[in-house]
Amino acid sequence: MVFLYYCEDVKDQSTDEKVSALARYHLLHQTGSAPERLIIERQTKGKPYFKDMPDLHFSVSHSGDVFVCAFSELPVGVDIQEYKKRPDEAERCRKIANRFFHFDEIDALDADTVSAFYNIWTAKEAYVKYTGDGIDGDFSAFCIFDLDEYLYQTELCSMSLSVCTPDVDDVEIENIDLDRLFKGDGK
Repeated sequence: MVFLYYCEDVKDQSTDEKVSALARYHLLHQTGSAPERLIIERQTKGKPYFKDMPDLHFSVSHSGDVFVCAFSELPVGVDIQEYKKRPDEAERCRKIANRFFHFDEIDALDADTVSAFYNIWTAKEAYVKYTGDGIDGDFSAFCIFDLDEYLYQTELCSMSLSVCTPDVDDVEIENIDLDRLFKGDGK
């Protein structure tokens, strides 16, 4: 099962502080207890993990004013992207797709180029977060259409959201008031 929490981004807290607060909330509600402090470390290519809780996997993303964090017992990657509303956005998306997308993904861009672009882009980012390869790899070397059984996609807060994990059939999404968590007020 994947637990995905989203909230208005709290700019005065670091990403690690936000993840720790959400992880404690998650653990309290799932197991009844949570450690006072969680230590976040990073693998060679930057994938974060909890030092003392290797079986609790997580991934984070933010776009616009939204912060998302996914937790799972299995490796997980998440990405959210706000749709840009520039007059030349479709042309910009095509240029980026031609540079970074697999040829099958480029072919899938249709009249609704912008929406299709963001769905493919978030899926690709979620995948490389899931694998831990990071975004510095060759995005065109893989096709998200080959990963269908690993992808969960939806629109959240008028943005494209993708989750990549072996457990995509069971994704629970919850809106959290992060300010209240930091003040110790629970949800």
